[in-house]
Amino acid sequence: MMLSIKVMAMLNKYPNWFEMTAKGNFESQLLPLAGKFNLRFLQIGAFTGDATVWLVDNILTQANSVLEDVDIWTGSDEQEHKDMDWTDVEQVYDSRIAFRPNVIKYKMPSTGYLKSLEEPTFDFIYIDGDHTAEGVLRDALLAWRLLKPGGIIAFDDYLWEDPRGVEFQPGWSIDTFVGAVKDESEVLLSNSQVWLRKRV
Repeated sequence: MMLSIKVMAMLNKYPNWFEMTAKGNFESQLLPLAGKFNLRFLQIGAFTGDATVWLVDNILTQANSVLEDVDIWTGSDEQEHKDMDWTDVEQVYDSRIAFRPNVIKYKMPSTGYLKSLEEPTFDFIYIDGDHTAEGVLRDALLAWRLLKPGGIIAFDDYLWEDPRGVEFQPGWSIDTFVGAVKDESEVLLSNSQVWLRKRV
């Protein structure tokens, strides 16, 4: 699918953090799932849709496999976010998923979305939304119960530092969560991201 010149110009204004920091991990851990039927993935934090496009085009290639993206598309108090036009960001995302029918967009806070579900139905959950320590831990705890046995949960920005202090950094929350579920999981990766598999 070709994007319009306008959308391409808008897209080029924003960093592709997925390409820079996450793509290698996605390839090493998720390519074995490529083309399987009835997969259900969840992404908390979608930005311009870089990870979305890669997941749909490379892993969720069957018509009955679905990616659910949850984002507020208003940014946060992070300095980089303050400099962005979030109407543009959302428009780029919308343009990229327009012809990808197995992507379901939810424009809402992750807490409300995660609390609305009860059953473990996801094969993969990617947490890359609220980067505060509290937000990451909250998303992790709410998401874990929705992950199928054998499913994978991944956290972005494990090593990310915010000059405002530890309460604005995901790292210790991820460590806390990993410790809390150590008997129910195995660590698949620990680099700039942390990936866990839920034990069967």
